[in-house]
Amino acid sequence: MQKSLPVFVILASLAVPAAAMGVSLGVDQVLGSDNYRGTKAKASLDLTDAIYLEPSFSTYRTDSSSGSFNTFALRGGYETGPVALGAQAGVQPKTNGYKKSFVGADLTFSLTPGGGSHGRKMAGRSSEGSETFGSGLAAVDVGGSVLFTRHSDDLAAAGTTDASRRRAGAARATAFNMGQTDVSAFAGAKFLILEASAEVVKSVYDKDLAGSGAREAPALSLSGFGAVVQGFPDTSFNAKLKIKTLPMVRPYVSYTHTKFKMGAEPSNAVELGGTVGLQMLNVKAAYQRYTQKGFSDQNYFSVGAGLNF
Repeated sequence: MQKSLPVFVILASLAVPAAAMGVSLGVDQVLGSDNYRGTKAKASLDLTDAIYLEPSFSTYRTDSSSGSFNTFALRGGYETGPVALGAQAGVQPKTNGYKKSFVGADLTFSLTPGGGSHGRKMAGRSSEGSETFGSGLAAVDVGGSVLFTRHSDDLAAAGTTDASRRRAGAARATAFNMGQTDVSAFAGAKFLILEASAEVVKSVYDKDLAGSGAREAPALSLSGFGAVVQGFPDTSFNAKLKIKTLPMVRPYVSYTHTKFKMGAEPSNAVELGGTVGLQMLNVKAAYQRYTQKGFSDQNYFSVGAGLNF
């Protein structure tokens, strides 16, 4: 477990107003190839029946990452009836010459309203609560999101091959600053014991990556995949299937296919896992595999726990 777990997440949970309807805390730990060590922690605070705040912290490093990449973020949401609105912002302080900041917003609409507390959507950012049960015999959620990320790098890539673009080369006279806009569309559907969701993301950049000597972004989070990877995505597609087979148990499978900029080969990411709900406590475990031509296959194992009260 990382020693640098976010103090601000814990403090935020202790400072919940007396009128808050509920609090949830969660921590995930991921271990894997190249001595990968990743930790994610977040708190979700229900300020009213419709409004919530979610501070979060994540960190990861490997034997070849030249330091730990830490991300601090805050998300706020408003959910009532069929509509869920969310906004988020965050920063990743400089590590080995690279830093980024981001801001985004999303909208999810339920064709069959659940009428419950937040975290009940089946796709998009509003699906990241500890439960996604939908409503009645069948339910459908649709929506979209926009995320803008500002990258800044003091170092150029070590070369032009796929592997050398992930290594830091010479220092630049001035930092390379570049904007990335991700536009996504997503949908989720539930029927009986099955819950399926899909998301498509298109990334647009305001500078020519190939001609700039940029190295690949060292901290990329993909939809539906728990480990952090590297690269500048062009398009990404995720499909996820959950099955409610046994009381309190929900196995799931997630697949993500990503195409990248700068001539990098596409990647495939698979995650197999399950969650167990025990009223106030939920626990989960998963196995993840990441493959990309030109690089060794990566394997990860994750465990996590959440407390709701």
